[in-house]
Formats: sequence, C-alpha cells, structure tokens
Amino acid sequence: MFKINNLTYQYDKTRKALDNVSMDFNKGNIIGIIGSNGSGKSTLFNNLMGILKSTEGEILYNGEQIKYDKKSLYNLRKEVGIVFQDPEKQIFYSMVYDDIAFALRNIGIDEKTIKERIHTALEAVNGLQFIDRPVHNLSFGQKKRVAIASVVAMENKLVLLDEPTAGLDPISTRAIVDIIKGLNKRGVKIVISSHDMNLIYEICDYVYVLNQGVLINEGTREEVFINEEKIDEAGLELPWLVKLHKNMGLPLFTKEQDLYSYWNHREQKTV
Repeated sequence: MFKINNLTYQYDKTRKALDNVSMDFNKGNIIGIIGSNGSGKSTLFNNLMGILKSTEGEILYNGEQIKYDKKSLYNLRKEVGIVFQDPEKQIFYSMVYDDIAFALRNIGIDEKTIKERIHTALEAVNGLQFIDRPVHNLSFGQKKRVAIASVVAMENKLVLLDEPTAGLDPISTRAIVDIIKGLNKRGVKIVISSHDMNLIYEICDYVYVLNQGVLINEGTREEVFINEEKIDEAGLELPWLVKLHKNMGLPLFTKEQDLYSYWNHREQKTV
C-alpha cells in the first residue's frame, strides 16, 4: 500500500499545494482524507496516481518508490484506481457497457472475461440496469456509480475516491456508502477525500486532516473528531454524533443505530 514521506508539491514558486506531508495507508482499511476546499486533497490523489510529480519527498507503493515512466505507471494503475469528483472526467464512451470495457480492452482482457467483469462490477454498484443505456441518459448519481463500476471491473487492490458523495441527493449518497462498504468487505482498500464529516465519521477507521496543504492531525476517527480545535482549524464541522457527545454529555457513538439503542434502553430503565 501507499506510504508517503515528506511530500511537497508546488504549483509555482510561491504556493505549495502540499507541504511536507507524510501518511501511511496501512493504518486503516478505509482511510479518510479531510479538509476544506483548497486543502490539497485532490492534489494528493493526483500525486499518488502519478498524474502529478512531487516537488520533494517520496511516494512508496508496496515498499517501492513510484516511477513515472509509461510502464511503471501502467502497472501502478492496474492495482490502484481513482474515481474523480466529476464522473464526466472519466467517462469516455456514449454507452455504459463500452465505457466500462474501455480500460479492460486497453490491458488486453478477452471479451468473454470483460463481459463477466462488467456484469460483476455493475452488480456491485447496483447498476446492472444501466448496462445497455446511453451515458447521457443517466443522472449525476448514476454516472458516479458507473465511474465506480469502471474501477471495480479493473479489480484494483486500492481505490481512491475524490469527494464520492458531492452533489448527490440523500438516496444516492446512501447508495455510494453501501458500495464503499461492499468493496471493503471484498478486501479492497479504500481512501476517501471529503469535506463531508458525517460520511467520514461513519465509514472511515483512520483519518488524516489537511489544512492548506499541511497535515495538522491524524488518528482513528474518534481521536481526530474529539479534537475540535484541529477540526475548526481545518475549516470543518464536527459530525452530528460527536456534537451530541460534546454538547449533551452522551457517550461517543460511532453509529446512529447505537445512539437509538442506548436511548431506548435508557427510556426503558426509567419506566
């Protein structure tokens, strides 16, 4: 998996998008990268994929420093997939089937296997009904699911999700959350960048906090979100369950259902 050592990336001589950032993705199964807009989350992902090349520091994948020649990046991207915030950036064909098949055909997979992988990938995102549909007929949320299916079909070991729920309605957001949990159960490492703190708190087990390109905090989700000072510094808000803990003296719950179970049990004791 990725290990980042003292990574710095400069767009120009005066502005550092990332400044001496170190991370280790072996610390969790679903990793959260949080920060407000402009904190460096997307720049970090582009560095990890070799789309951008760091100014200083190093990025290791499975213990080896990533290289930027065509063959090395090809091998990296066979194991690491990315889903951009805007699905239009990675949808190239007019039909869903052909779009998902695109990357598989590029790496020489036979058509029978491609068909099987596409069916499996669309089932994983609950989108099998899209298989023969034109992409332009899909909603924004459905396009996001197709973009994720394209990564699933590649059978990547690690998937980077850049703001996966941005612009989605509550139903589509829940669908994406279920997809992420399903991928993780299948053994896929997930790294999510987001400024949706409720999403991160629900599904991530380790979290990094970026502020203007600087890593200002890291730890388990409980450790990170109990530190309100650092969350404020990053321009973020606490998840609602953490707010209840801080403002109402309730235990710190990580799941909504745990809160309801606790409350129902307390109510029964007072009857």
